[in-house]
Amino acid sequence: MAEPRIPAALSGATTCRIVTRGRVSGAEHAVTVWFAPVGDRLYVAVRGGLRSDWLQNALAQERVSVGRRHSAWPAGVALVTDPDESRRAVEAFAAKYAQHSFVIRAWRADAPTFARLVLAG
Repeated sequence: MAEPRIPAALSGATTCRIVTRGRVSGAEHAVTVWFAPVGDRLYVAVRGGLRSDWLQNALAQERVSVGRRHSAWPAGVALVTDPDESRRAVEAFAAKYAQHSFVIRAWRADAPTFARLVLAG
């Protein structure tokens, strides 16, 4: 069975939009983030770590919407807790955002919090 692919609208994009529902208000909240695709997964570096409101909303519902321009895809979301997976996420970011080598160097020394998004499909 072929591994699911990232939609073409996302494959060349620098950023994507993550939409969550407020865990108290129920209102939609959107953030624009850097992401790195690996197979059917998107890794997102979470600014603010576990204090990030969008991450708390996403983890509470275990679902988000990933958008780019006029397209959106549902995705499951989980916190990356495995150090090996975190290193793989950093390397995926390094491949995609090579022009930001100073960020990647810092992340290799002290990785940020990552969320794993798996596109439904």
